[in-house]
Amino acid sequence: MSQNTNKALIISGMLIHLSDNIIPFLDKNTDVFCHTWNKDWNGRWLIKLNRYKKYCRNIYSIMDKPKFSEKRLSYFYSTYRAVNMIKDIDKYDKIIKFKPNVEGDISYVGDTEYYFTKAYLQSRPLLNEYTKEDCLYGTIHYHTMDERIFSGYPLAFKKMFHILEDKFIESMLNIDSHVRTTYGYECEGSLFWKEWADSKRVKLIQDIDLKIPNSKEWNQKKLKA
Repeated sequence: MSQNTNKALIISGMLIHLSDNIIPFLDKNTDVFCHTWNKDWNGRWLIKLNRYKKYCRNIYSIMDKPKFSEKRLSYFYSTYRAVNMIKDIDKYDKIIKFKPNVEGDISYVGDTEYYFTKAYLQSRPLLNEYTKEDCLYGTIHYHTMDERIFSGYPLAFKKMFHILEDKFIESMLNIDSHVRTTYGYECEGSLFWKEWADSKRVKLIQDIDLKIPNSKEWNQKKLKA
C-alpha cells in the first residue's frame, strides 16, 4: 500500500484489546475516525487509541451512550456513525474498516484494483455492471465477508452508509428480522452484512492478501473449552 495513499481508517464498536497491530495501517496520510460506546471500562481503550496519534495525521472520536443491546446491531450502527463522521469522504483514495480486538499480526496489502480485476476476469460477465468503486474487499468465507477488517473506495461506503438515520435504522431492523427468519436466531453477523450489501448493490470481493487472526475473545474461549 503506497504511503502516498490518502486514507481514512474507521473503527467502530467497543475498543477492547486495541493493540499495536493497528500501527501498520497508520501513516501521515491517514485520518482515523472512531465511534465507540460510553462504558467505564471502554474509556481507557479510547485513551490508548489517542496515543497512536503520533503515527497518523488525525484521530477523531465520538463516544455515545449505548443504543442497541443486540451485539450485531450495536456494531453495525456504530460503523454507520463512524462512516458519517467523515465530512468529505470523497477526498480519500481508500477507506479501511478496522476492528480492534484482532489478536496478532494482520497481513494486509490492499491492492484493491488487482483484486477487482482478478475477480472481474474470472467471473465474466457477473461484474460487467460494476466498477472497482462499487465493491468492498475482504476475507470471503463462502458468500460472506469477515466484517472485522475490509477496505474499499468512498462510493461503496456511501452506498452502504450514507442514509438518513431514521431510514437507516428502519432498514437495519428489517434486514436483521429477515436474516433471523431465514437463517435462524443464532446466525452469524456476517450473514446480516451480506444481505445489507446485496440490498445496496455493493459486491464483496476477495482480498487475496488479507489474513486476519482470531479475535482475543475467541482465543480465550478456545483455551477454556
